[in-house]
Parts: sequence; C-alpha cells; structure tokens
Amino acid sequence: MFDKTIESQIKDAKKIVDSLGSLSDKEKEIVFGKMVDKILDRSQIENNLNPIIKTDKEKDSKPAKSYNIQELYHEYRPKTNLDIIMLIAYYYHLEKKSFGARDLLDEYKLLLIPAPANISDLINKNRKKGFLMLHSKDEEKRTVFTITRKGLLYVEGGYKEKEEK
Repeated sequence: MFDKTIESQIKDAKKIVDSLGSLSDKEKEIVFGKMVDKILDRSQIENNLNPIIKTDKEKDSKPAKSYNIQELYHEYRPKTNLDIIMLIAYYYHLEKKSFGARDLLDEYKLLLIPAPANISDLINKNRKKGFLMLHSKDEEKRTVFTITRKGLLYVEGGYKEKEEK
C-alpha cells in the first residue's frame, strides 16, 4: 500500500546504509530506522495523511525521548576516562536505567574508544567523589550504579565540580 516513491526512497536509504562500512550492524539498523521514519513523516505531511492509529497505552503516554550516546559524547566532549564514565552514567540516567561495569564497556565499544583496563577502579573513584552511587544488584547478581545529583551537575557543568545549592 506504499506509494512507489516512498518504496524507492526506502530502498535507496537501505543501499546508503549498507554502504556505510564503518558502522556496526546495530548502528546501521539505527540509522536506517531513523531514515525510514523521516521518509514516512515527510510523506504524511506532503500527502496530508492521518497518523498511524495508536493503542490506548500509546495515546496516554508521552513519546519517550530517545538519546544517543554518540551525540551526547560530541555535545559534552569528555577528555578523561573518569569523565567518559560520567557521561555514560548521565546517558543511562536519561534513559532511566542503572548500569554496571559491563554496560560501560559496551558503551565504550559504541563510542569506538578503547576501554580502560581498570573500569572498576574508575567507577570507585567516581563513587568516592560522590558522582555515582550503588543502586542494587541486577538479575545476574552484578553490582549496578546510578548517577547522583552531584554527578549530573558535574556533567552538565562541563566536568567542573560545582557546589550544590
């Protein structure tokens, strides 16, 4: 039921994404999804189409803002591993999630940055500064953390410690 031009635009978008050899499959999938969303949004506006029918749950909830760790990295520009960990903690806070050491290592991979060998030591240094706090243990009995208010202010303030008011 797609318009032929929309269908061809989606096929073109797929070809473009497939040609991006420097991205992982997960990153390609994200880029392709965003491109299709833009194509469909533009099509609805141009053709004055009604939006897709939503379930009751979707009608009641506000659309969740999606954050991208790469965009946050370029916006906040951390310089040290301690600051990168704080940025990742900030990202997890925005996504309303807690995180563990394994999660930090995964985000380093997405950022295409070599991960430090002493990730637990760096977590503990940020905990001692009051930037991170122990959250709980997850299903796999791993220790997980969340960012503190002081940590939020640290990241938002350009990695400079500020006095809480």
